Amino acid sequence: MRNLAVVLRFISVVALSGLLAVGSSIAEETEMDMDLMQTIEDTNDSLSSNVALEEGEAAIADAKILNELFGVVEDHYTKEVAAGGDFAEAVDLSSKSKKLTADIIDQLNAGDFESAANSATDLARTCKTCHNFYKED
Repeated sequence: MRNLAVVLRFISVVALSGLLAVGSSIAEETEMDMDLMQTIEDTNDSLSSNVALEEGEAAIADAKILNELFGVVEDHYTKEVAAGGDFAEAVDLSSKSKKLTADIIDQLNAGDFESAANSATDLARTCKTCHNFYKED
């Protein structure tokens, strides 16, 4: 009976260690996602400012960064959907954001700051829509 108690304690310790390891990696992933989202928000603010100031090169650089970051977000939520998560709207909004940033790049390359400003406004609205669905307070 004593051996059984020792075995059960050992199994409990191993199981709890495993749960702690999984829990800490999930917490790190969530923190990474928050860092990613903060980077997107900061870069989006910079994009809007650069478009308004008609700083074409800086705005294009911001739009290219955002396009890549929205690709990361889209991939993340696509995997969540594949795993059974209810994130179809996030995939759609990420895809829309990628298209908007690509449009902004094209508009800026053409020197069309007015259209780029309108697209940047649409992008900000798209971000807000996603935050309304998924952002935790």
